[in-house]
Amino acid sequence: MRNVTLPIMLAASFSVVGPVYPVHAETDLGKVVSGIAQSLIAQETEKNAYISAQRLNTTRAYRDYLAKYPQGLYRANAEQALAKLGADVPVAPEVSTPPVAGRSQAAIEESIGLTRTQRMQIQRQLTAVGYPTGGADGLWGSKTRDAIARWQKANKLGVTGYVTSRQVSLLAKQAGSDVGSAPEAPSANDDVLEERLLSLTFDERREVQRRLTSLGYNTYGVDGGFGANTRRAMTAWQRDEGLRASGYITADQLRELRKQSGD
Repeated sequence: MRNVTLPIMLAASFSVVGPVYPVHAETDLGKVVSGIAQSLIAQETEKNAYISAQRLNTTRAYRDYLAKYPQGLYRANAEQALAKLGADVPVAPEVSTPPVAGRSQAAIEESIGLTRTQRMQIQRQLTAVGYPTGGADGLWGSKTRDAIARWQKANKLGVTGYVTSRQVSLLAKQAGSDVGSAPEAPSANDDVLEERLLSLTFDERREVQRRLTSLGYNTYGVDGGFGANTRRAMTAWQRDEGLRASGYITADQLRELRKQSGD
């Protein structure tokens, strides 16, 4: 009797335990399918909203679509349609995204690749819309950063003191075409001023000498002093790179030097 009972108990045990895993798998699969279905429904709903606006082909219809779907799949199409109708195209709102680990707001601004001429223009635009920067020299110190921050706050943007590409476009639109373009390109004398304003530390000066030497422009010493040998090496590097051969380094050139020689 004992030999008969044990197989029956084992069989009963497997019959209970066996289906547990498939139940969870079916539940997870159901969630995935449901999520996909909802996404497809949302896309179809948006598509129909845009088609409706397209049929009406009016400023109000396209604006209604953009208001409902500010980051929609057909935003570019709606903007083009508004432009053809001669209507103002609303600026897309800032997309709030979590910061990338290890990437600061300064790094995000740097990735735009603003030239000094562009930075000068932005300073003029900020001043034109009521946020004076104390000058338009392309050197963004505390006054310019404060002006950017105050402008961001007034426009209900993230207050960082650093601009994004979308904010640069918005500012240009607000300032209009009355703000003149940048004057003549900066000269070698401007480089002397910019290097002084960089306030390079002793270690940073040694870094510049070390990086120049590693690229084949020997400074004949890494002592933190920018003497004749360092100036000659810097001038040679600038000339080879098609930059102003002033022998004085700017913020943009320092970034380029670091990029070439590796961090």
